[in-house]
Amino acid sequence: MLSKNALKTKNGRLLTFSLLYLSEGIPFGFSAIALATHLRMSGVGLTEIGLFTASLYAPWGFKWAWAPLVDLIKFKRFGAKRTWIASAQAAMIGTLGIVVFFDYSTNIQLLTTLIIIHNIFAATQDVAIDALAIKVLPENERGIANGFMFGSSYLGQAIGGSGALLIAGKFGFEFSFPFVLLALTLILVFVTLRLQEPADPIKEKIQSGVSVFQEILSQMKLFLKELYQGFFKSGTGPLVGVVFSLLPFGALALGLVLGSAIQVDLGMDENQIAKLTMFGTIFAAAGCIIGGWISDRVGHRKALGVWYVLTTIPTFYLARQFIGVEGTAGVTIDLFFYVSIAYSFASGLQQGTSTAVFMGLTSPAVAATQFTGYMALHNFVYSYSSLWQGKHADLHGYAKVLFMDGWIAFVPLILLPFLKPRKQSVELKEHGQK
Repeated sequence: MLSKNALKTKNGRLLTFSLLYLSEGIPFGFSAIALATHLRMSGVGLTEIGLFTASLYAPWGFKWAWAPLVDLIKFKRFGAKRTWIASAQAAMIGTLGIVVFFDYSTNIQLLTTLIIIHNIFAATQDVAIDALAIKVLPENERGIANGFMFGSSYLGQAIGGSGALLIAGKFGFEFSFPFVLLALTLILVFVTLRLQEPADPIKEKIQSGVSVFQEILSQMKLFLKELYQGFFKSGTGPLVGVVFSLLPFGALALGLVLGSAIQVDLGMDENQIAKLTMFGTIFAAAGCIIGGWISDRVGHRKALGVWYVLTTIPTFYLARQFIGVEGTAGVTIDLFFYVSIAYSFASGLQQGTSTAVFMGLTSPAVAATQFTGYMALHNFVYSYSSLWQGKHADLHGYAKVLFMDGWIAFVPLILLPFLKPRKQSVELKEHGQK
């Protein structure tokens, strides 16, 4: 059972946010891996499964639209962010629990609708968890904390995906639902509900006797003021961060559609791909933790620059192995396996460190809005990178795209010196915040 004072110690904070991110990974892994696999085995068509899979990701791409609500609507009695997290987790359990009561293999539209709703709550939980992390994590803990958080998310996806399939293989797929629901319930009861969220360093003074409308208007004014200060009155870092978030975070091709296409063109079977995915996840999770730990000691921006460069090494190496313009001549399955593992580790190194950098740019007063904005732009990179890489691979082959991807990864390094952590507002300094 988590201590009520867990957020007051470093180990407590690391454990708390690791468990909270575990609660994000478990249901996502269950839906994306276990449930999608079961649907296909039940004879559901690829079009329906494709729509179902798309429904998993859609809410995460639009969470910026409702993120300001997490900043604006504050439940003072139980803790603003804790209430949002607990409510979202309860709703996640409820929406996933409903699926148990109908035949989802023949009601794919209802299942897809429930999964969309489920992921809206999951994305909301993510916004609130990140806002709470920005609020309580000191700068010298953000790297290792984000490393553990993303590592736990990977672990959660493995538990929800592989673990649920293991349960299904032994007892039947219907038993995988209680397995996932129990895991989420344990985290809600023994972690989230026991948190003692620290009070906000700045509280708006509202005169007694004002109407609800006046109070809401006052909150909106304060919110907009803090958002403006977060971007325009906190040094150059937050604004530079907007541009930086739109640039590739290292070499990306081996982690996107190009990596998957090469697997198929090499003739890898399902077992080989599953094995590569499993080892890649393990090494990526290890990279998250190691990269975060190192970055807290040498500096987040300095470490991030090194991690970006490291992602280009396996990318350039693989590019040099291709013979000819088309096809995969020159590359073997074993070679691709080890290069992919090395890339997964390097990509993991930058994941936690990159998030720590963006946390350093974010104002705690509007953390849900500002940080989610950075992450939304960051996720947009996946879309345009997949688009140009796929088109250029068809025209020019894998090798040229990998070389281009590697060189483009050096562009963000130009902005790193200007990506300075935000300057704290006058209000925070007056309250003695460091």
